[in-house]
Amino acid sequence: MTPLARLQNRFQDCILDSGKTASTAWISASGRAAPDIQLSIYSHAYRARLREVIANDYPATLMALGDDLFSALVANYIRTHPSHYFSLRDFGRNLPCFVADRVQHDAGYRGMYWLVELTEFEWTLGLAFNAANVSVFTEQDMARIPFEIWPELRFIVHPSLHRLNFKWNIPEMWLALTSDPPTQVSAERNMDSPWLIWREQLVTRFRSMPIDERQALEKVLEGGSFNEVCEELATLMNEDDVPLRAAGLLKGWIAQGLISGIQQ
Repeated sequence: MTPLARLQNRFQDCILDSGKTASTAWISASGRAAPDIQLSIYSHAYRARLREVIANDYPATLMALGDDLFSALVANYIRTHPSHYFSLRDFGRNLPCFVADRVQHDAGYRGMYWLVELTEFEWTLGLAFNAANVSVFTEQDMARIPFEIWPELRFIVHPSLHRLNFKWNIPEMWLALTSDPPTQVSAERNMDSPWLIWREQLVTRFRSMPIDERQALEKVLEGGSFNEVCEELATLMNEDDVPLRAAGLLKGWIAQGLISGIQQ
């Protein structure tokens, strides 16, 4: 290893482990600050940048916790999940699991069970926004498909589409916490709620789903045909109402850009 490489590795080790006690004899003392202060400036800047990334990805979590508790959470997260890549896009992906562990084992987060779902929601919003940009299927495309092959059609969903179930009032909380100024809202919800998250052009969208749509979409995500989607709906409603409901759901999905193609 060259002297330069050894110097770079030593510098990196000190930055990544700010609590590590090490000699600073290798740092020039001719600067405007003492060697340990010079090193601490870089160490602080590194962690401040990582905190900024997490704050950008989880703005509602920051508002919900407040600066002090959020900063403590991020500091612990950085120590547990240090960045290993040049890009910081995925640095915060483990925060929901990390928060779940904190809620279970750290008295400072006692009772904050909603926080796990809030971080999951915020990370999924980012995933939807950064998903691959593909063309979407249109009503005009659908109109060109012969009616007789509809039963066997299978649908390709847009890569930005995600489904989450919430026990807490998460989407409403997120809207309240990210509004200007932030407003208060209860985390309580009376029942589990299925939600869709996706990107429509350059705008991230989310909405709740009724139970029949949830089950129909799950069948689509499983690779089921249009006929199988109709069979799923028939378990929830009168068979005479199924064709109209299935067609209405499909039309809505296409209009919202949730379908990117079909398989015959």
